[in-house]
Amino acid sequence: MTAFQAGFGRSDITPVIGCRLMGYGIRNSADLHDRLAVRALVLEMNGERWALLSCDLCYLNGATVRETRAAIQQRLKIPPTNVFLATTHTHSGPHDRDEDNWQRPLPELITDAVAAATANLRPARLDSGYGVLYGASINRRWIDRPVDPGVAVIRIDSDDGTPLGLVANFACHAVVMGPDNLQISADWPGAACAKIESALGPHSTCLFLQGGAGNINPLVAGVREKLQSGRTVRSIGEISSYYGPAGDPDKYNIGDRRGGTFEEVVELGDRFAEEVLHITHGLRPSASIAPIWSQQLTVKAAAGPDEAIVGTPLRAQSIAGFESLAASGFPAEIMLLAIGDAMLVGQPGEVFSETAVTLKTRLRALHYRTPMLVSYANGWLSYLPEPEDFLEGGYEVARAYGNGVSRYFQPQVWQALQPLVEVGRASSDTL
Repeated sequence: MTAFQAGFGRSDITPVIGCRLMGYGIRNSADLHDRLAVRALVLEMNGERWALLSCDLCYLNGATVRETRAAIQQRLKIPPTNVFLATTHTHSGPHDRDEDNWQRPLPELITDAVAAATANLRPARLDSGYGVLYGASINRRWIDRPVDPGVAVIRIDSDDGTPLGLVANFACHAVVMGPDNLQISADWPGAACAKIESALGPHSTCLFLQGGAGNINPLVAGVREKLQSGRTVRSIGEISSYYGPAGDPDKYNIGDRRGGTFEEVVELGDRFAEEVLHITHGLRPSASIAPIWSQQLTVKAAAGPDEAIVGTPLRAQSIAGFESLAASGFPAEIMLLAIGDAMLVGQPGEVFSETAVTLKTRLRALHYRTPMLVSYANGWLSYLPEPEDFLEGGYEVARAYGNGVSRYFQPQVWQALQPLVEVGRASSDTL
């Protein structure tokens, strides 16, 4: 067990009004509702440093990740292998590659948050734990299937017991606001973090990390009302239907987020914040923690020539820029970051709830007390479903097929991860 230091910081990445908004196709912002931020946590142990970042963006392309890691290394000497970059997946934020969104390059703005966190490094204590949040999310492919209700928290205090900040993990798309919203916003994760930080006290910071949210949407007042309206409910991609005939012309599609309100943003943000604070109050940070370590590995995500397309072939409609990735085997970075009893596993895309639950079950069996699946981390390869989901089809699967992602990607990820997490836990247990 070794003492360590920690520091939190943040920077503003609010873009110019008029910027392109991501998540629902092409539309431009017309106003600003709330400012966007990068929140950073820097950890130091035995002279080595790591940076964990949460950005109020839909996603970060691989090029932005590389440029940001290079900027952090140049300014702060933290190696790229020790930088974990994630996004909250707000659908009311800008595209990371639109350079006119900011007066300075985005990688430099993100690095500002790491610099602030580094300046705030101090001896610290840490603990982590779990809770649950039921009734705030819904499976948007099959509404009668489970969601992942797990809420994971890492609490970090100064050595005198003053709360410095949190890392909080939960799975729910940041799509309370729909395509009819033209205001820049961090959506419900931004509202939640602001409430948590207000409750923790001055200068505290909360990083939000998305879980297996690829098939999970918010269950807020407007959605509950539509589910009880008597109309047929169709899933996103229309692979399932409930409460009426599939052909009902007045059907409600669970993937239609038009009509979302900022009151509902606060509703979901408040519920999540209350559970995070409830978990936080039960944690007892200690100065003695297991060694911090990280590992990056590459898994080829490209579909093989023998993988037949189920449903409508969409390869010809692949997203711009994915062709070169597919030609190189679609390399997907998987990153592990062990912080005390917590194990973060980052995947560069939209991971399903089933994947997150299975992964956390496996990690707990290896005695990682607080496992976290982090989606939208260290790159962007769109949807990354399970093999069974590919057989069912639907919107997310069509996107994955269209981009050339293999249906066997998730089993290959675990095959690559398993020996690393087994060795990592064994090493920590002997120290």
